[in-house]
Amino acid sequence: MRDKFQKELEELNEEIIEMGKILGFKNISILSPEKHDEMIGFLSQLTHCIAIALMTCKESNHLVEYTGDSFRDLTRIAKINEQMWTELFLMNKNELLSQMDLFLQEFEKLRDALSREDVETIKKMMKLSTQRRSYFDR
Repeated sequence: MRDKFQKELEELNEEIIEMGKILGFKNISILSPEKHDEMIGFLSQLTHCIAIALMTCKESNHLVEYTGDSFRDLTRIAKINEQMWTELFLMNKNELLSQMDLFLQEFEKLRDALSREDVETIKKMMKLSTQRRSYFDR
């Protein structure tokens, strides 16, 4: 029975992959529900949380005159549908909290390095950041 189920699942996955190709999707991945939630938590939901926090931590009306592309790029997704995103955050609450903790850990590491004037740690983090960001520039 398990072999039959596995075969049906593989056939269904092949059909879904083919449909994705027809629709023009470049990358198609098959993930476990847990891996999907981790990816969504980090790549989408955490980035929305960061943008929200940036826009709510300081009144920004007067900052518009001084804002450059970096702030606009980083906060573009802060213009958000609060009903839908609240629901999405709550549906993936545990994973999103884990991703937020990971981010806070790295942010605190950078903050502490700056506080201690630990130039080597700051540069090391910046080099790693640059290296990892280059993966997206293909």
